[in-house]
Amino acid sequence: MYLLIFVLMIAFLSACGSNTWVLEKNRLDEVESVKNYIEQLQNDYTDFRGFKVFTISEGKKMVVVSSGTSNQALEFNGADVSNNSTTITVEEKSTETDEENPYILIGIDEIEGEFSVVNESGEKFKEYE
Repeated sequence: MYLLIFVLMIAFLSACGSNTWVLEKNRLDEVESVKNYIEQLQNDYTDFRGFKVFTISEGKKMVVVSSGTSNQALEFNGADVSNNSTTITVEEKSTETDEENPYILIGIDEIEGEFSVVNESGEKFKEYE
């Protein structure tokens, strides 16, 4: 009986866990559409501060967030998913980078309702159109 309860608790807790990840930049070649967008950010849209959502394998999403300035790197802080909204939070760090428009690749299993990307102060990033 206790074993069954323990197994059910573990299954429940793992289902409640975060279904997000940060993709390493050296794996960019795995998703051609994302790679093409990153090339645009580095060459044509070097001052774009915002995000774009891509659908990748098995319906999962990849969110590319860019800082819009070469001296500001991004770090993933977390995702808040509820029934009617999904919010990804990133931290903006002042630092020199080799990229014209620093970016981060955030994977998320599912987006529920209205989607937004914000920084640690709550400022929203613009969605790429």
